[in-house]
Amino acid sequence: MLELLEQLFRQVRVYAQSERLDRSHVYAQTSKHTTMQFDHDAEELIINGLIESSAGIESGFEIITEERPTFSTMPNPLYRIVVDPIDGSSNVSRGIMTAAVSLAVLPIDAPILPDHVQWAFVGELFSGTVYEAQKGRGAFRDGRRCQVSNTKSIRSCLAGMNLDGRGQNVMKALLTQDPVLGQVRRTGSAAIDSVYVASGTYDAYIDVGGALTGESFLASTSIVLEAGGIVSDHEGKPLRPIKTLNDKYSLVMAGTRELHQEILTKIKNV
Repeated sequence: MLELLEQLFRQVRVYAQSERLDRSHVYAQTSKHTTMQFDHDAEELIINGLIESSAGIESGFEIITEERPTFSTMPNPLYRIVVDPIDGSSNVSRGIMTAAVSLAVLPIDAPILPDHVQWAFVGELFSGTVYEAQKGRGAFRDGRRCQVSNTKSIRSCLAGMNLDGRGQNVMKALLTQDPVLGQVRRTGSAAIDSVYVASGTYDAYIDVGGALTGESFLASTSIVLEAGGIVSDHEGKPLRPIKTLNDKYSLVMAGTRELHQEILTKIKNV
């Protein structure tokens, strides 16, 4: 299965590096959401690849993606796949070379939660770096086993953080009220920010704006869990099952329980 997911990623990556990629063309727009042409094209590549692969896979897939209604490649599929064809679309449209393809496969009867993801894949679109995990078998970055960091305090941590203006009181507390986060980074892709925790690149990732949708974090958070990290919402509660890709979430993840708890304590005191 992971070979198939990587194949789909490689197809999107070839497209992203070709002259076909138009960073400015809008495919569809509503008052709430804009779909860029490259988002649509990447999604088409993935879906067509899944349909073609189903001819040789007896199980088939139920496909869940943000841009179209849920459908199945064949009757009574055994697996469900949640697709984010390009996480970091705003980056791509601006010419910032940081974005990811994110794919999570679950048994069809399992709740849509990171704990139930059977195979997870996040590929950095421009660098080609691949993060993947199979449930119970660990997480890997370009074939090497991932290991979360062992940082235990806010003062010492390098944290990824959403700086888009959501949850401003929490952001102010984390950035200006002692003890402050040691260092802060932001890629513009929740999927990439999350897998950086899995690999120990970040010690933590914090997004408390209540605006994340499931396709952007399902695969990456399951990779974090397989790498030994801690994941919760901003209150420290387990993530609730994803019912639709309109559901909104906050995330707090860290490599150690001590750091995770210190971040949560600070958030709760705001």
